[in-house]
Amino acid sequence: MDRKLPPLFFALSVMALAMILAVAWRSSHPGWKNYQAEYLRLEAVGEPNAAAKAAVLSTPETVQQILLPGLQRVDRCTTCHMGVEDPTMKSAQEPYTYHSGLQPHSPAKFGCTICHGGQGLATDKQGAHGDVEFWSEPLLPKEYIRASCGRCHKEGEVPGVPELTEGRQLFETRGCRGCHKLNGVGGSIGPDLTEEGAQRRNPRWLEQHFLKPASVSPNSAMPNFNFTREQARALSYYMLSLTNEQMGAYYASERLIPSPAYGKQLFVEKNCIACHSIDGVGAKNGVNLAGVTSRHSLSWLDEQLVNPSLVSPGTDMPIYDLDANSRKALVGFLATATADDARAILAGKPKGLSPEEAAIEAGHQDFIRFGCVGCHGTELQGGVPNPNSQSGQVPSLLHLSDDYTQPEVLHIVREGKMPPVANPKLPAPPLYMPQWKNMMSEEDINRIVQFLWSKQPKKTESW
Repeated sequence: MDRKLPPLFFALSVMALAMILAVAWRSSHPGWKNYQAEYLRLEAVGEPNAAAKAAVLSTPETVQQILLPGLQRVDRCTTCHMGVEDPTMKSAQEPYTYHSGLQPHSPAKFGCTICHGGQGLATDKQGAHGDVEFWSEPLLPKEYIRASCGRCHKEGEVPGVPELTEGRQLFETRGCRGCHKLNGVGGSIGPDLTEEGAQRRNPRWLEQHFLKPASVSPNSAMPNFNFTREQARALSYYMLSLTNEQMGAYYASERLIPSPAYGKQLFVEKNCIACHSIDGVGAKNGVNLAGVTSRHSLSWLDEQLVNPSLVSPGTDMPIYDLDANSRKALVGFLATATADDARAILAGKPKGLSPEEAAIEAGHQDFIRFGCVGCHGTELQGGVPNPNSQSGQVPSLLHLSDDYTQPEVLHIVREGKMPPVANPKLPAPPLYMPQWKNMMSEEDINRIVQFLWSKQPKKTESW
């Protein structure tokens, strides 16, 4: 037994030494050095003479690093992807190929991971691509990389990414805010989506979730909205853009600032012409907006859009979820708006509204804006499945006045209400009326109830 120990120790020592040598060799010959050597070989092929080729091939191999304090990132992606800014590498394969369409997004200013995802500090392929445990930002699939544009370009249409605009419009018009908060506005039945993109869910999971919610979330209260695949894709783009990431001053100044043209688009989307006129063209319920920027300061107009009831007590103007640049764009449009603009906007619009009709239309816009249509339907038809509620679905609001008075409905909107349970032994119905008193102004609540009552059938007097 004792005679066998020295050979065993010797064998184990040799194995340990071999392992140490292997680790040392691997450390001194990382994979990125092979990529750099191959890139330099490809680059040398195009050189005109032997001296130039030798100079290229003798370039020292080193880790490339981009410091981005404004984005709180450090990217080393160009350690392997050395040809991203080299047009002569258009025909090269990854990771040596040229990255077309970079301008004005130079890697020196933006890095790579802000758009592509991945782990910027890593220098091995698997780690850099984010395919490692506990790393939440793996590379985005190629078809979804453009969703990252929404991190900076939050307002208006993003050139070349129509999916972001469509996804934003679907979110606002299909009632998503009824269950989900976004930037503090919305219901609380579903999760807050303000930083949904930061979760880095698999884009295909998001797409399937919009197509058939129950297929990926069996206990989800989210109804099936029967979105098309294109609509589900657009919503996925929008969700991936919602990171709430704070950009540095440089990126804020470089992003697309909305123009008066976008302000006009907002003017149309918010249906401002239903209450206001421009130089006498339009509705007469609100103030004439011609020359409004010369009558009031820019700060006054901005505050009017943020909190109209505070600036103008008693006003019927609703509060809109407009960020600073959107408000700037809207004011920019008002600074140049003419009667011809108003006529163009009115083309295809219904005739001017009476004060009562304008108030009802404002309530209708609130009904859409706060997401009530998500559960109650665009035509108040209800019918969304609600398991274990007595009716089994969200009821129609078309005969609301048969069971409730206006004060009772006002109270329900303010305080919320749970639907009657069919079986107390089973889980509560997933859909319920949340409290809106802290999310809607009293004017908004009153306008919505006025809109609902305008849709109730007119009662005929009986003998």
